[in-house]
Amino acid sequence: MPNLTTIAEWAKTVGISRQSAYEAVKRCEIPVTDGKVDPDYASHLYAKNTRQRANGHRPDQLANGAQPGATAGAGGAGGPESPAKVPGYDTSRARREAAEAEAAEIKLAEMAGRFLLKADVEAAMFEVARGLRDGLSNCARRIAAEVASLDKPEACEDVIERELQALLQSMAHMLQSDLGVNVAEAVE
Repeated sequence: MPNLTTIAEWAKTVGISRQSAYEAVKRCEIPVTDGKVDPDYASHLYAKNTRQRANGHRPDQLANGAQPGATAGAGGAGGPESPAKVPGYDTSRARREAAEAEAAEIKLAEMAGRFLLKADVEAAMFEVARGLRDGLSNCARRIAAEVASLDKPEACEDVIERELQALLQSMAHMLQSDLGVNVAEAVE
């Protein structure tokens, strides 16, 4: 006959509370005979059906103040000379809450139309750049006849400047119509 012990005594050997032990008996389907369990079989079923706790490295309450051994953590092998710098629960929770709040603000700004979608900006900039390239390529042909009849350099500059201003205004108009960006306000 196996060595039977009470559930409370088995809980002490596993390092859990008496209430947790009774819950584990139900959850892990540990066989109970007259309010007692086989500690070896119960420990086996408990280990098999229970996930390891994230804070399993904390000191054992039954160790009477003995310090825990070195455990590997986020910082490496651990030990007295290099303790792992793991933030506490409250710090981690505050960081998570702040990140979620920031993500919610970004989502709200997107819904309000204050942000532009990257794909829309890329498509609009492609169209603007293509229009500017075409305009500059054809610029020489358009103003050649007008500039050829001029005899002063200042007059030639005025014609070229007028053509370039027309191209830049065309680009600003395309940005305004495609993205809703007012280039005149952005420059000033």
